[in-house]
Amino acid sequence: MKKLYLRACKNTYFKQDKKRKYTVYHDPINNNLIVFSPYDDCTVDSVCDSIRDEAYLYLINELNINKNIVVSWSQITGTTSDYTIYYDMDVDMLKGKSHKEILTISNNGINTNSGKCCGYKYTQVKYGKEDKITPEVMEQFNMVMFDNMNNEYLN
Repeated sequence: MKKLYLRACKNTYFKQDKKRKYTVYHDPINNNLIVFSPYDDCTVDSVCDSIRDEAYLYLINELNINKNIVVSWSQITGTTSDYTIYYDMDVDMLKGKSHKEILTISNNGINTNSGKCCGYKYTQVKYGKEDKITPEVMEQFNMVMFDNMNNEYLN
């Protein structure tokens, strides 16, 4: 079974299907799923590597500290990758499903006018409500993480 190691991520992700392009990885410890959608000539590796540090670290922290989340992570050629984090999902029910089925089920629970994601670069969905993950939220998170790291080294 193919493994996915993400920088700073505590757990290993295991490939759940035989697809090469649009694929699903599962973390059995936190029971999280990552659903990759690399469009055009992008790959899973390019999706993971084509992201701003602040956005990447925020995502990895969420994967490290939360259980039962689904991340839809995508990239279009020539752009940085985007993601949506879906909290409190029934991952046990989803992990045997296809890439398309997982995204359809995840998007159906969102309360927006169109019933689909609004297209923010970084998005979170909690209790069916979609919100943009702003640069300010990421910056605040990174400052706290930096302070925590400094305190660990100083103590």
